[in-house]
Amino acid sequence: MKKIRIGIIGAGKIAERTHLPQYADSRQAEVVAICDVIKKKADRLAGMYKVPKVYTDYKKMIKEAGIDAVSVCTPNYLHAPMTIFAAKNKKHVLCEKPMSITVKDMKAMIKACKDNKVTLMVEQSHRFDPAHEVLRDYVAKGTIGRILNVRGKLGHAGPEYWSTDSPWFFQKQKSGGGVSVDVGIHILDLIRFIVGKDIIEVSGQTGTLDKKVPVEDNIVSTIKFEDNALGVFEASWTTKPYEVVVFLYGTKGKAMVQQAKDRVVISVSNPKNPYATPKIIKPAIPKKSKNVSPCDYFLTCVATGRKPLIDGVQGMKSMAVILAALESARTKKLVKVRV
Repeated sequence: MKKIRIGIIGAGKIAERTHLPQYADSRQAEVVAICDVIKKKADRLAGMYKVPKVYTDYKKMIKEAGIDAVSVCTPNYLHAPMTIFAAKNKKHVLCEKPMSITVKDMKAMIKACKDNKVTLMVEQSHRFDPAHEVLRDYVAKGTIGRILNVRGKLGHAGPEYWSTDSPWFFQKQKSGGGVSVDVGIHILDLIRFIVGKDIIEVSGQTGTLDKKVPVEDNIVSTIKFEDNALGVFEASWTTKPYEVVVFLYGTKGKAMVQQAKDRVVISVSNPKNPYATPKIIKPAIPKKSKNVSPCDYFLTCVATGRKPLIDGVQGMKSMAVILAALESARTKKLVKVRV
């Protein structure tokens, strides 16, 4: 089998902890080049993963390294120009979340990849958690009926604990926002993935409650789905320890996914007596995603021409909700999601 030749743009923690290990575990990939404006960072990861070519100019890497695809692992404001340049040079793109920081840029990314007939996928890792896949399948087959209400939260202690040399997380012009675009995009996209419906309206509130940073460290937002179902998502840089949880309430019962021994718990009510003891389902959770990993799945999509489950349109729809929530927090008004 001919391997897909990969170039990594950005030698930060997400490349080190996610993209490079996943490509190393995949039979489909050969990472042949890595680029970072700080050469010693690229040299370090190249040494760790035996990557033969190191660059400090991503355009030069794309043109000269003989690659088929790139992973864009850079600060958020660079995602659009790097993706568009790669697409115009006929390279497939796996772009880190969030896809970009404006709807205009995301539309340009989608157009560039479509025009040049290359795959665009956004790396939303929670879609590849086997517990989340299991819960989505139960929801899709109607086990708890039509979804009426959703609540989700994802929180951790902050990006300074994840990557000590990445101050751009707190620089709005580079990140696009604080916890909303760093963590909020994860829980919002996970909710969209599990429920399988678009969100049309948002009301958000943000606050900088604990950290001495110029961006928000907490967000709480209500959401309205296309079928009028309601929900709430929360994201936090002040939650210790790490937490991700989703609750769903439907016409036949309720379900949840959590970081616990019984990761997915489904309660199905008695249709004749909703107050009676419900039927409890605690499904076994596979050790691995049915799609293996985000990077391996991306390679499969490149090889087969399959449309990714988190393509540019889906990545844009999730980020558009985050942008609407931030606009709502600024204006103190309900905001329509615009894509």
